[in-house]
Amino acid sequence: MAKQQFSELATEKFRLRMRAHAEAVYTGLFPGCEVKDLRAEGVSVHVLDQHFGIDTLATFATGQWVSIQEKYRTYQYLANTRWRVDPRCPDFTQEYMNAVGTAHEAPGEWFKLGAQLYFYGWASEDESRFEKWFLMDIARYKLLVEERGGLAAIGELKQNNRHGRASFYAIPIDSLRPAWVATSDTPGLFPFS
Repeated sequence: MAKQQFSELATEKFRLRMRAHAEAVYTGLFPGCEVKDLRAEGVSVHVLDQHFGIDTLATFATGQWVSIQEKYRTYQYLANTRWRVDPRCPDFTQEYMNAVGTAHEAPGEWFKLGAQLYFYGWASEDESRFEKWFLMDIARYKLLVEERGGLAAIGELKQNNRHGRASFYAIPIDSLRPAWVATSDTPGLFPFS
């Protein structure tokens, strides 16, 4: 069986469908900003994405910028309570290791997370917008994880066998509230809005 092209993966097609909606969130939070997707070249990964987990740069009119890591989830992960660590709230998934159990096993996103902000959103059922999202300060997130004893203390280790054999921690989003900067419910939390 031939290896599937990156652009043909269902996860990449979904990301591309949701990309404009993420950009709309950023321009709503940071009026007048210019948004640059560092993954625009597909598998030709930008050095900031490859080594520092930076997917997007939002540049303000003043020339100052913020770096953003992103994860878009399908509606099923928001709506289906059976898949949650805590049925009362959705999970944030933090990639931990890649290619688990293979000769290519390597540290995942957690170990190279150098972006300033993390956008995490769940698509609406028809994918016409993000049903729910939050923007998190990564430095506060990392300190929160350390303060609470590490990822294993706040989340549950899971294995993804569909793509790349990555392991990840599923963390109830409510435990991350101290690191949130803005959410779909309260976008006015950010000082620029």
